Amino acid sequence: MKYFPKMQLLIAGFLVILISLAVPVMANNNSPVTPPKIISLAPVSLSDDLREKYSEQTIMVKIKATVSAIGIIDSDIKIITSSGDALFDQAVIDSMKQSVFSPAYTSDNQAVACSILFPLQINVEKYVPDEQVNNEETVKAAER
Repeated sequence: MKYFPKMQLLIAGFLVILISLAVPVMANNNSPVTPPKIISLAPVSLSDDLREKYSEQTIMVKIKATVSAIGIIDSDIKIITSSGDALFDQAVIDSMKQSVFSPAYTSDNQAVACSILFPLQINVEKYVPDEQVNNEETVKAAER
């Protein structure tokens, strides 16, 4: 698990960059809306199988979600452009559900729900099997 925290940090960094470019799709009223902003972005947690399958790849996923007036993603998340893997897509959805945003605001400073398109690029770091990481750590410990 030596590389797992680094992978989460890298994935979270890319998600922060891409989500900050999110495009407001619509608000509940017709007044101009300031789009939601990221407060806390949950990392995409991939199983060992998915990390091995997509090791050293950049996966594109576009989702449409509604950020509520209290700044959380509602349960109505739609995959617009799939990664091609239902389990990978579900990991992205789970990550978005755990993330927290500031809500969208109307011109008169009222928080409103707002649907957003999130174009995401998830970079999956090189997969290193646990056995190999454990062996490397054992060798390093023996060298000390």
